[in-house]
Amino acid sequence: MFVCDQMGKIFIFQGGMLLPTPFLDLSSTGLGRVIAVNTGYSERGLLGMAFHPGYANSGSPGYRRFYVYYSAPASTPTANPSTPQDNVSVLAEFQASVADGNVADTSTERVMLTFGQPQSNHNGGQLEFGPDGMLYLGTGDGGSSNDNNAGHTGGSAARPSNALGNSLDLTNYLGKIFRVDPLDPDGAGPLTYTIPADNPFFGSATPGLKKEIYAYGLRNPWRFSFDKRPGGTNRCFCADVGQGRIEEVNLIVSGGNFGWRYMEGTERPSFSSTLPHPGGTLIAPIAEYAHPGVTVTSALTGTTMPQLGLSVTGGYVYRGSAIPALQGKYVFGDYGATSGNTNGRIMGLEETSPGSGVFTLTNALPIVGLNPILGQRILCMGEDQAGELYVGMKTTGGVLELANGLPAGSLYKIVPVSGAAETTTMTTSRDTSLFEEFTTHSNSLGAGLFAGRLISGGGGHLRRALLGFDVSGLPEGTSIAAATLRLTVNKVPQNGLATGIGTLHRMLRTWGEGLSDAGTVQSGDGQGVPAVTGAGDATWSHASYDGTTWDSSGGDFSAFSSASLGNMVSIGDFTWSSPYLARDLQLWHDLPETNHGWVLRISEGTTGTARRFATRDELNSTQRPLLTLYHAVLPASASPQYDRWAPLYFPGIPTGGYIQPDGDGDGDGIGNIIEYAYGFDPTTRNSTAGLTFAPTGGGTGATGTFRRDPRATDLLYELQASDDLVQWDTIVTSTAGGTPSGPAFVSDVEISGEEPIRLVTASGPITGGKTFIRLKITRVP
Repeated sequence: MFVCDQMGKIFIFQGGMLLPTPFLDLSSTGLGRVIAVNTGYSERGLLGMAFHPGYANSGSPGYRRFYVYYSAPASTPTANPSTPQDNVSVLAEFQASVADGNVADTSTERVMLTFGQPQSNHNGGQLEFGPDGMLYLGTGDGGSSNDNNAGHTGGSAARPSNALGNSLDLTNYLGKIFRVDPLDPDGAGPLTYTIPADNPFFGSATPGLKKEIYAYGLRNPWRFSFDKRPGGTNRCFCADVGQGRIEEVNLIVSGGNFGWRYMEGTERPSFSSTLPHPGGTLIAPIAEYAHPGVTVTSALTGTTMPQLGLSVTGGYVYRGSAIPALQGKYVFGDYGATSGNTNGRIMGLEETSPGSGVFTLTNALPIVGLNPILGQRILCMGEDQAGELYVGMKTTGGVLELANGLPAGSLYKIVPVSGAAETTTMTTSRDTSLFEEFTTHSNSLGAGLFAGRLISGGGGHLRRALLGFDVSGLPEGTSIAAATLRLTVNKVPQNGLATGIGTLHRMLRTWGEGLSDAGTVQSGDGQGVPAVTGAGDATWSHASYDGTTWDSSGGDFSAFSSASLGNMVSIGDFTWSSPYLARDLQLWHDLPETNHGWVLRISEGTTGTARRFATRDELNSTQRPLLTLYHAVLPASASPQYDRWAPLYFPGIPTGGYIQPDGDGDGDGIGNIIEYAYGFDPTTRNSTAGLTFAPTGGGTGATGTFRRDPRATDLLYELQASDDLVQWDTIVTSTAGGTPSGPAFVSDVEISGEEPIRLVTASGPITGGKTFIRLKITRVP
């Protein structure tokens, strides 16, 4: 899977991981072609890529060729400048490296087309090969608003209402969909591509008309796609972002005029009230919806449009097999379905009868994972070779704006669920506080939970809060898509108050909630009380008093923060949410033995950050800790064991992040992928052999054993033998967690005390006087 990152890099997602080396880097760290982006909102950058249909065919002229569309700095030379010129749009061809198909050959760059953009927004960006083998490109109207500013045909800073605008002007490249054959027929110029003779305006004699144009009258086509998979209609569905009132989806046809700026959806906007009709037939959208707070009647349906979002994001007609109920439906989204631009929406269109061109709109597909606290902006969608769909989301608005100190973008695959999506709330099953200067104090049953550093006058000592949750009641196969944790602060220091940043860290050892109780209102509850001997209270020195001690005083926890929250200044409710909270909870559900809860720390390097939170013993039930889970049951195949193993041992690496397969952090000579296959801990040296080999029968035969994890359904185990280290024969195979088989297979038994890990035994004769064996592990997610 290839992923375009707006900052200018194309990444490869392979083997369940995002590879660290970009396929192509057009940013400042690479070729420096893409205009610089920062933490602020921007519509510029690397906006699209497409592979030639002959990319994998060595006999095709399109072999290894792919195409990119990006925003370059305003100073970039172009034969099609704009005035003013904020940036330059570039369509370019590259080829993949002959030596390594996972890296582009940057020396093969061929710039095909450039044109100026008067403002920074509305750059379009979709590149797509149609079923006819031609390359299609969507461009925006040049930006600003209303398509009548300076740099727009007939426009100016005065914003005249009678301006034609770029989108309706066939003599420029803005607000259009192009169609070209990208291969340069002779290399002689002036064009470095071919304009098909059946393009709608190919035979026009109009001076300056751009014959590349296939369709026009578009404001900002943010993603179009062809329904070209088996069973498809080959039609082109295009989502066109609206101005201030209406979003629309169109069926693109050759020579079609879709009306912008004369029309917005099926409504005539006030900002073009004196613009004469552009002539010909204006093609209405197949679906439209209004912005929040906008009441408008649709000319398509004669009814009031539903208020569903602010900026449409185009998708695909579903032709996959995993979700039969979606078959043939156009699945798309909206960037931000609420006025705050913070949470997107997934929608669908269904044709009322095949070929009718009449569609009904499903305004909210029941997608699990759109976190109402974090917010998920839906930027784009994707499709794999099987026709399954993906959604690209961000929790922040800026291109490089981080969340919890990490990149805020995520890719999700749309998979079926068993039954309805659910929301579950719960309070802590146990909670307590640790007091630095009172190393054997606790407050397990008290109503006060403490975290942060005291003021200097109070000694400046630390407090840490432990919180545990019981998720064992969720059904087997549950996938936790999102989670939020709300805590209520009911007391802060009277003086010396400092703004606190609260971080949650996964605990690495079990701990106890005993019988200690410092009360609810006494002035000393912030110091706890002596732990009750033998009751199992967690204290600063003990995980369970007076038995198990911590390895590190103050608790054993991951250095990686699963969630953080700033500006904790006053009394009130505070809510944490991040993908890592959901991942921790998923881990605890799948591997209950790892469920040790979280520790809350608050700006421990600063005095005056201590806070008192309500516990599960708080009399006012509305103030007790509240964990909210958004979840559903998935098919077993949708949740491989690797997704449980990786966060357990590599908590700081995001889901899908790169873990070096042959990395050996614990120095035991066993690479990470083999540690996973054996069911080992890759952070601790293993004394147990994962693969053994010994002679039998006085040297006439040999027996080998290897460990396997039957939960690792994404692995292929192959025990291989050789007598010359050149030719290797597979003698035992285990695929997708299944029972091993092969000519040398003897047994497959569970290892006592390490369930469900199994030991596979193989045996056979030694031929040629010597035999070598090896275990080959292949990950096939």
